[in-house]
Amino acid sequence: MSFFSGGFPFGDFFGGAGPSRPKQEANTTRFYELLGVDKSTSCADIKKKYRQLAKTMHPDKGGDPKVFAEITHASEILSDPEKRKVYDLHGEEGINQGMSASSGPTDIFDLLSGRGRDANESKRTSDTNFTLKVSLEDLYNGATKKIAINRDRICSSCEGRGGSKVNTCSQCKGKKMVTKVTQMGPGMYSQTTGPCDLCRGQGKIIDDETKCKTCKGNQIVKERKIIEITVDKGAPNHHKYNFHGESDEAPGLLPGDLIVIIEEKEHEVFKRKKADLVMTKKISLKEALTGYSFVINHFDGEKVIQNNPGDIVKPGDVRTVEELGMPLMRTPYKHGNLFVYFEVEFPTPGSFTLSDIKTLKNVLPGEVDMVNSDIKAHNCIVFDKSHVTENHTAIHSDYKEDDEDDPRLKGAQQVKCSGTIF
Repeated sequence: MSFFSGGFPFGDFFGGAGPSRPKQEANTTRFYELLGVDKSTSCADIKKKYRQLAKTMHPDKGGDPKVFAEITHASEILSDPEKRKVYDLHGEEGINQGMSASSGPTDIFDLLSGRGRDANESKRTSDTNFTLKVSLEDLYNGATKKIAINRDRICSSCEGRGGSKVNTCSQCKGKKMVTKVTQMGPGMYSQTTGPCDLCRGQGKIIDDETKCKTCKGNQIVKERKIIEITVDKGAPNHHKYNFHGESDEAPGLLPGDLIVIIEEKEHEVFKRKKADLVMTKKISLKEALTGYSFVINHFDGEKVIQNNPGDIVKPGDVRTVEELGMPLMRTPYKHGNLFVYFEVEFPTPGSFTLSDIKTLKNVLPGEVDMVNSDIKAHNCIVFDKSHVTENHTAIHSDYKEDDEDDPRLKGAQQVKCSGTIF
């Protein structure tokens, strides 16, 4: 049974019997050209260059997503010393096939068996989350905010090596982890795996005499950086702005992202409901019946709010003003609506004279009930807590006792009803 035609499939290797094809020279400069650097640029400077490009070419800044993805990929390769060596020798094909810097023809078996790729998988440091509190006014108009972050950066003096003389740890053999066996009792042992205590999980030991004076052999240094955030008009609450590669750096790892999360501050007048604004307005009974007109301090200037003639407002009514809500983030020329919840303030007792009352009766709609004057009248007055007298309480106690003695209620399930009497 034949699986391959045309002879041995790897004829270009090992002097096989297959037809030999001229090997195309690998392109080892395209990534450098994408970033606008030359081959002598250090890994640290390549990362700086990438961060500069990300400020203008990130999709959130209006850049082309495909171009930015290529720049990001190029930065990931050229800022990693091992991957950079592979790229400089074999180009993009070498990266895609998972070659190492010393890859030769015999590595084809590793590629076919799936080995060689996992060791070159990209690993990143953890992302950093930062909560930025923003006023509703800034979310309406858009704003530029600056934040200061403290982060780890690979030491530029030693390029993250920690010193000029670095040796593989003799205890863990460079594996960073060691296995310890502890006797728990007669014939009982416990096996644990953890970071090597000799090299502190680094896999290598730096000679004290050659330690970097800048980072003291730690390979990283602390850096304080000011990040500028452009808050979009209409940005929703909890919206996230991603700053690629602005989290901590660590040797052998790509930097994670800085994620800035918008937290909307409460406003004393307006509440936000998605793209709409909601406010409460208290008006007098006169305004509720005859019309209202008031000024609000909106986020883009004063606005006069008024109703149509003849429109009567009842307590709890809601009115809408179109296009006075929040701008939509993707289309800031469009706005949501403003909703106004009305509270009607009634006159206090004694506000009207007998003449006023007569006038109101003539003006307001509805008929007045005619009552037989021979029947005794009782005044209904405003309730006050002082009206709850001891005698009143005693009466309720008697009713409770009567209920307990009522044979109709004996044996029946009693359901308690909790409530407050005003």
